[in-house]
Amino acid sequence: MIGVVAVPEGPIWDDFLTVSARIGGDVGLVQGAGGNTSLKDGATMWIKASGTWLADAATEPVMVPVDLAALRGRVLSGDLMESEIAAMTLPGGPAGLRASVEAPFHALLPGRCVIHVHCVDTIAMAILADGQARLAQRLPGVAWHWQPYVKPGVRLTMAMRAAGADRAAIIVLGNHGLIVSADTPLEAEELIADMRHRLGGDIAPSQAAMPALPALEGTGYAPAQVPDGHDLALSQALCALAGNCAIAPDFVVFFGPSVPILQPGPDLPARLSALSAQPLPLNAVVLVEGQGALIRTDAMRGTEALLAGYAQVLKRYLSNGGGEIRYFSPAECAELLNWEAEKYRQAQNRSGQGDA
Repeated sequence: MIGVVAVPEGPIWDDFLTVSARIGGDVGLVQGAGGNTSLKDGATMWIKASGTWLADAATEPVMVPVDLAALRGRVLSGDLMESEIAAMTLPGGPAGLRASVEAPFHALLPGRCVIHVHCVDTIAMAILADGQARLAQRLPGVAWHWQPYVKPGVRLTMAMRAAGADRAAIIVLGNHGLIVSADTPLEAEELIADMRHRLGGDIAPSQAAMPALPALEGTGYAPAQVPDGHDLALSQALCALAGNCAIAPDFVVFFGPSVPILQPGPDLPARLSALSAQPLPLNAVVLVEGQGALIRTDAMRGTEALLAGYAQVLKRYLSNGGGEIRYFSPAECAELLNWEAEKYRQAQNRSGQGDA
């Protein structure tokens, strides 16, 4: 067993922290504390801790060391349980933090640096029923792997292992996001930039700020501070899509399986008060059709960023021409909402330490 691990030093570690922070500060790649990065350093793998934000990587200690050989061995043997991942976090990182539940696929992939992002351009394709075929049209000549949706964590890692995903430098996760694996952080960042270039393009700009709403004091809601969020209520095309947000894990975890869409009227404050009395994450975001988006005042830290990301995914989906969306089933939503790893992250949110 490895003892206390010293924090790495040198250019590659500096690049790792800089790239992690740069990616974490881009809402088109990471919303709030979503996503994770890792760097292998001999027998140790440093990975973003659950409950921390990549955007803080250059200024705060957010990376924890993991016993790489032990974790990879259990992944390859196929008998790893999620409850065992926390115990593989080694002394030497920030006190009280544990490795991300997605650490197993970081250990599986051979690249020294692995980056997982919730890229809005990728998700807009990955939510489609024919997403794999659509992506193939956009990625000629690219060595990439399509991984159909599997619940994040150990189950996803085992599915990737069985499918040979570790042989690809680029992995698109159905209804989830993007993983890249490379020798250096800068090379991994370049792979992400190339994917965005291939899958991106112009999307509709944000509309004007929301009009004045009836007094919200005492309702448990306040206007969203992200312009993209209001577009979901101001655009008829977006509003028609926004109610069912069961398209990617973090949207379900932060909003619940659906976003209520309300009509304006004199009884709006009373309806909002009733919605805010339900347990989070239900009704964390509410849209008032034709007026704007509201966020619960007790919502988890990062909900604003998730709302901006959600709006960007739907805008990109429309700009790509639409198509049949593969929504999560009620059972898939339930396993995300009742997941121990997510309850831990939500506890971190409430304690003010992070939200993913």
